Amino acid sequence: MKKVGGDGMKNKLSIPIIITLLIGLIIIIADLNSAAYAQQFSDSSLGLVIPHDVKEYWENTVSQVGHNMNSLLSSVDWSINDSDVKYQGGCGSCWAFAAVALIENIGNKNNLSEQVVVSCATGSCSGGWYGDALKYCHDYGLPPEDCYYYLAQNGNCDDKCEHPEYLEQVANYDYYGRWGHPTDGTVNNLKNLLQSGPVCVSMLVPEGDSFTGYSGDIYDYEGGAISPSRAHAILVVGYDDNEQYFKAKNSWGFGWGENGYFRIAYDDVTDDVQFGGYACTASGIYTSYSTPVELSSFIARVIFNSVKLEWETKTETNNYGFDIERSTDGINYSNIKFIKGYGTTTIPQSYNFSDTDLQIGNYYYRLKQIDFDGQVSYSEAVEVVLSAPLDYSLTQNYPNPFNSETKISFKLPEFNSVSFKIFNALGQEIKTLLQQDISAGYHSVSWNGSDLNGRIVPTGVYYYQIKANNFVETRRLVVLR
Repeated sequence: MKKVGGDGMKNKLSIPIIITLLIGLIIIIADLNSAAYAQQFSDSSLGLVIPHDVKEYWENTVSQVGHNMNSLLSSVDWSINDSDVKYQGGCGSCWAFAAVALIENIGNKNNLSEQVVVSCATGSCSGGWYGDALKYCHDYGLPPEDCYYYLAQNGNCDDKCEHPEYLEQVANYDYYGRWGHPTDGTVNNLKNLLQSGPVCVSMLVPEGDSFTGYSGDIYDYEGGAISPSRAHAILVVGYDDNEQYFKAKNSWGFGWGENGYFRIAYDDVTDDVQFGGYACTASGIYTSYSTPVELSSFIARVIFNSVKLEWETKTETNNYGFDIERSTDGINYSNIKFIKGYGTTTIPQSYNFSDTDLQIGNYYYRLKQIDFDGQVSYSEAVEVVLSAPLDYSLTQNYPNPFNSETKISFKLPEFNSVSFKIFNALGQEIKTLLQQDISAGYHSVSWNGSDLNGRIVPTGVYYYQIKANNFVETRRLVVLR
């Protein structure tokens, strides 16, 4: 009996010893795993590049974000809506992953294609801006992952599937962000944005393994200054006032940090980490399940001070029509014309529109296709450049002869003080149409056949003359009553 009892006691004593050994082994494996992750996350795993125009914008703009401390919740956690944690690998595509993670969260999608963003939006594995990624989602939409699986390299935009199962698009988004560098007010401003959803932000990653080797707890950086070239994009999904931290989703895989997430102390917002800068949000997610119109071409041609747009469709399904949108910066577009579509047809259709009387400069055009159900899709944008004319010139008025009104066009290769006058057959001045400084470009004036007193002139031969710098030219016109 003692022998049996003794063996039983030995077995009982071995259980805690085994558990202790197992715990020790798990800790060792975890430490090795953490060290392995710290090694693999080199500088190439960063990749956030904040564009010069965004930085310049915040050098000249005061943030209008405010907050009501009494209305802020003491804690928020949007990670319940998150998609699976992903791994960007050695490609500097954190900017794309942060933006796609935001769209997946608010759109309740699990697996959208980061590779389409890396290959087709402004950016690459060398870095990019999550504002450009959100812009791409707004303009063209994000297909599911199987449309273009992640390569961890730049890839070719033409390799994405032509007809994805669906496209996830966003109606509203921030491009410049809600503020620039973080300040003393950023903690509360960021908490304010988090009342309605996750937020893409920037941070600086210290050299060494203090962050890349992070494996849990609240991260609180105590080192020195960090190079601004080590910018990284993450998605903030929550905060906790009791423990004074923000919770963020990273794109370094499920095995990094706290299952792909990390908690960072509030005081790292204004510390050298600069956590929470350049915050961008989005709203109005909607899903397009089919592309009702297949464009075969969309081109723009410059004709003097006009741009002629021409496009063709191979097929159309449920096509209400097209809004033609114009931009001068490639970011902010406005609607200039609606062209009615052909509904549903398998016959190729041609469309055109001329945008006239433009000033010299750069212009961007895109088509916003609208179907009868209200779904929309956007074409690729085309860019044209209207350059100043090389020489001065004055055209013949049209119509000529005229009765009620005629139009006269002229060109200026440079900024000038312009005089434009009407004379009768005796050489007497009867009307000044222009007497002002005018920029270089293509211009026109109209004459309704009245004199300087507003009286309608009789039938006869008249002359119009332009003076600009050393350029003087006179032409003949006919009024016919």
